[in-house]
Amino acid sequence: MNTLLGVFLTALLFCPYLTIGAAETYAPEGKKITLTVPNLSEEEINSNHMPLHMRCDACRAISYQIREAFDKGRRHRKTDLEHHEILDILEELCSKGFNDYGVKQVNGINRLSGPGLETEHVMGMTQMGGNWPNRLRDMCFYYVGEAGEIDMYDTNKEGSEKLMEFLCYGKGVYAHCGKLKEPIKTEL
Repeated sequence: MNTLLGVFLTALLFCPYLTIGAAETYAPEGKKITLTVPNLSEEEINSNHMPLHMRCDACRAISYQIREAFDKGRRHRKTDLEHHEILDILEELCSKGFNDYGVKQVNGINRLSGPGLETEHVMGMTQMGGNWPNRLRDMCFYYVGEAGEIDMYDTNKEGSEKLMEFLCYGKGVYAHCGKLKEPIKTEL
């Protein structure tokens, strides 16, 4: 199945004039698989800000990337990072760290997809580029400004999920996942 998907995606890459709304293939078990391009709303296409219904995914992606960047920065050290190193890591991450994210339709709902999100592993077509990296960048800088780099670093040291809980499931500006009517599924 992965080979068929690879061939299909390679064909899309090298055939820029190929227009499709959906692609069909068959899994080894004989089940039909339909891959559809996300149907984006006006807000998802044109807004400079992250659409409200995607802010939980965005927050979780940002917290994942911050955690990974801090862990990488501390990997070969016995001491904590210095304040200027924390600032450099966050500046670099927020400026350039979100090009691997896009939108994928999962169970009929447009969701962010990329590293650290469960949607990354769901089969489907991901629309990359556009405003998504910029929206994530802006949210990243917003979180750093609101939470403060030292508080983020100290919270991250408490455990792998603590930063996500702090940024995404807290109160006030840190409640993008807490404001959902239905809890986000961490497994699909």
